[in-house]
This record gives sequence, C-alpha cells and structure tokens, in this order.
Amino acid sequence: MEKLKATQGEKAEEKYGASIGTWFSLGIVLAVITATNLLLFWLYMVRV
Repeated sequence: MEKLKATQGEKAEEKYGASIGTWFSLGIVLAVITATNLLLFWLYMVRV
C-alpha cells in the first residue's frame, strides 16, 4: 500500500513538472513573438 502511494506521488510530481515546463516554453515563445512584432513595428515607424 505504501509503495502504491509513493508511485502516485511520483506521478503527480511528473505531471506538475511537465506542466511547469510547458508554461515556461510557452512564455519564451510568446516573448520572442512579441519582441519580433515590436522590432518590426519600430523599423516600420522609423521608415515612415
């Protein structure tokens, strides 16, 4: 019984660990997209 509880605890840690990694990666992607859009907007405004 104790081994079963330990296994469930490990699965919960893996699940939340993967979730944190997913949100971190998503944040990086959104930051790159935002930076690219701002850079292109700035270049457009300098040209105009």
